[in-house]
Amino acid sequence: MNTLLSEKKQRIYEEWQKFLRGGEVDPSIVRDFVYRSWRRCREYHIDPVRQIQKVVDEKALHEELEKNRVLIESARNIMGKVFSKIASSSSYMSLASKNGVILYTLPGETKVIEPGMRSREEFIGTAGISTCLEEKQTIEIFGAEHYCTENHNLVCSATPITDFRGDFLGVLGITSLCETFHPHTSGMLEAASYAISEQLGLREVLGEQNALFEMLDDGVITLDNQQTVRFLNNNAMNMLGFIEKPTGRRLTDFIHFSKDIRNMIESCKSFHDLDTTLILQEKNQSISCVLSATVNQSTHGMVLTLREAARMREYVTRATGSNALFCFDDIYGQSPLIKEVIKKAQRIADTDTTVMLFGESGTGKELFAQSLHNASSRRNKPFVVVNCGALPRELIQSELFGYVEGSFTGASRSGKQGKFELADGGTVFLDEIGEMPLDVQVNLLRLLQNREVVRIGDKRTRIVNIRIIAATNRNLYHAVQEKTFRADLYYRLNVFPLHIPALRERDDDVCILAQKFLEKFSKVSKHNIHGISKDAMNVLRSYTWPGNVRELENMMERLAYMAYDNEVSVNDLTECMTKYPTEKGEFNVHLKKVDEKKLIEDALKLNHGAIKETLKTLQMNRSTFYYKLKQYGIRARDYRYTSGMATSEKGIQPNLLGTLEQEDVRLLIEFARHLRAFSGEKRG
Repeated sequence: MNTLLSEKKQRIYEEWQKFLRGGEVDPSIVRDFVYRSWRRCREYHIDPVRQIQKVVDEKALHEELEKNRVLIESARNIMGKVFSKIASSSSYMSLASKNGVILYTLPGETKVIEPGMRSREEFIGTAGISTCLEEKQTIEIFGAEHYCTENHNLVCSATPITDFRGDFLGVLGITSLCETFHPHTSGMLEAASYAISEQLGLREVLGEQNALFEMLDDGVITLDNQQTVRFLNNNAMNMLGFIEKPTGRRLTDFIHFSKDIRNMIESCKSFHDLDTTLILQEKNQSISCVLSATVNQSTHGMVLTLREAARMREYVTRATGSNALFCFDDIYGQSPLIKEVIKKAQRIADTDTTVMLFGESGTGKELFAQSLHNASSRRNKPFVVVNCGALPRELIQSELFGYVEGSFTGASRSGKQGKFELADGGTVFLDEIGEMPLDVQVNLLRLLQNREVVRIGDKRTRIVNIRIIAATNRNLYHAVQEKTFRADLYYRLNVFPLHIPALRERDDDVCILAQKFLEKFSKVSKHNIHGISKDAMNVLRSYTWPGNVRELENMMERLAYMAYDNEVSVNDLTECMTKYPTEKGEFNVHLKKVDEKKLIEDALKLNHGAIKETLKTLQMNRSTFYYKLKQYGIRARDYRYTSGMATSEKGIQPNLLGTLEQEDVRLLIEFARHLRAFSGEKRG
C-alpha cells in the first residue's frame, strides 16, 4: 500500500475511534454517507469488535433464489467477465437481493462470503453492500470506514442494480484488500450494473415477445441471419414433435422444405400462407401445414409461422359459413312418416356411414344433413357444403380436389386446397349429387373407396378423414339406367338411404309447421299476429305444397308482413298462395280436389287388392300408401278377388273395368293425373 493510502487509512481509523468514544468526527475525513451509516450502526447496537454473520435458512434461501432467478441469470455472465479482470487481486464479487441476501458470489483467494448470508447494516454494520442498500447509490467503504474491525483491512465497492423503469432490484459489490485496491473499481462496477440492467430489459422484452408467441395458435420459429434456430414456441415444438428445443441448429439441417421455399428462406425473402409439406429428416415424417415468413430488417433474421393444415381448414370453413347450425330438435313434425325418418337418421348419426338423402326440393334435406353431423362425434369439425349443380363445370374438379402451383393458367402461386381437404375430420354434404358430371364422378368414387385426394397437377395422394352425406331430388336409379350417373358410384353412395317425405304426405304437420314459422317471422316483422283461423288452416291442409316445407316457410314469412288482422284469414292466404300454370294455360293453386280415401278404395277395387298394381295406379310410394291405409282404416285384403273376379300375371283383365262406376273411374284418372302434375316422376 502506498504512503498516501496508509495515511488516509490511519486518519479514518482515528476518526472511527473518536466516534466510538462519543466524540465529534471531522467531516473533511469522514464522508457524510459513512457518518450516517455509523450512526445507524450505533442505533442497531452493532458490536464493532465482533461481527456476527446472519444466514437465512435453506427454505428462505430457496425462495429468495427463485424470486431473483432472472436477476441472477442476467448478472452471472457479466459478473464472470468483470471478475476475470480482478481474480488475481485477492478479491471477490457478490450479488445481493434488495432484501440484502447474498445470491451469487465469485470467489477470490480470500472468500469470506457465500449465498444465504444477510448483508444488511443491522447484521454486519457499515460495508459496501449493506450501506449501498440504505443509500441507493454507488459507494466505496475504505478501511476503518467499516464499522466492524474485522473489515478494516478491506475496501468494499458497491452499486445499485435497477430495471429499465428505475425500480431497485439489488446490489453488485466487489471486496478487495486495501493493498490491492484499484481506483477504477467503482467505475467498472457501474458499467457492469448498467449492462445487467440492459440485459434485464432485453429479457423482459423477449419474455413479453415469447409470451405473445406462446399465446398464438400458430407455431413460431425465430432464426438469425444464418438460419440458425433461436427460439421455438410450444406450438411449434408440438407440431414438429420435438422434446428438446433444437436451438443453435440450422433449420434446414433437420427440416426438408420444397425447393422454392428453401430458396426463399436462404435468400431471406418474406412469403405468406404457402400450403406445403415439411419433411422431418431425422424422423422421416411429413407434416402438412401453411407456412409464412417475415424478415427482421434489423438483424436480417426471420420469423416463421406454421399453421396446422387441419386447423386452417377449420378456420376457413367457419369463416366462410360452412358450419352446421341445426339438429334433430329443429325438425318439427308429429306425423308417423317424419318421425320414422328421424328415428332412422338418429340411429346412424354417430357413425361414419355414407348417407343418401332422397326427397323433393324443399323437403329439408340439408336440415337432415346438418342434424346428422351435429349428432356425430364430428360435430366440432368442419361441415362443408358442395352444391354439385351450382359449380361451373370447368371449375368443379379444382374446387373439390384442389390444385398445385402451375397446374393450369390462372392457378394460385401457392396452390389451393379443395373442399374435401377443407373438410378433413368433418363432413362433406354433396347436395344435388345427380348433377355431378361423369368425369368428376370417377374421382369421387376413388375418394369414397380410399379416402384419398389427389390435387390437379399433383402426384402425391393426401389422406382425408371425412364422412359423406349426399342428397338429390332426382331418381338416381333411372339416371344409372340412362347412363348419366355411374352405377358403381350410385351403390357406393346408397349405403344408407333416407327418403324424406313430401309435405303433402304429412297432413298433420302442416298446421304445426305453419304456426312455428308464423311465430318466428312475426317477431322479426314486429306484427302482432296471434295465429291462423280455422278456415285458413283448412285451406292450408288442402293445398298440395309443390315447394314443400320451403314453400310453406316462405308463405308464412309473406303473411307475417301482409296479414291484415291479428289472425291469418282465408283472404290473406289467397293473396299469398303461389299460382301454377295448367295444361290449358290457366293459373290455379294446387288444391286437393278429390276424396283421397275414396280414390284409394277405388284403386284397390280396380286392382283387386294387388298392392303393386295399386301403387302404380295411384303413383304413390309404398310407405305413404301404408300410412294412408292406417289413417283411413282401409284393409287391402278386403279387396282381393271380390265378386268372383280373377287376375292374370300381367294384371287385371280388361273387362273388369266395367264393374266400376263410371264416375269412380273418372275421379281415379283425374287423381292420378293430378299426382303426376306435381310429383314429376314415379317413386316407390
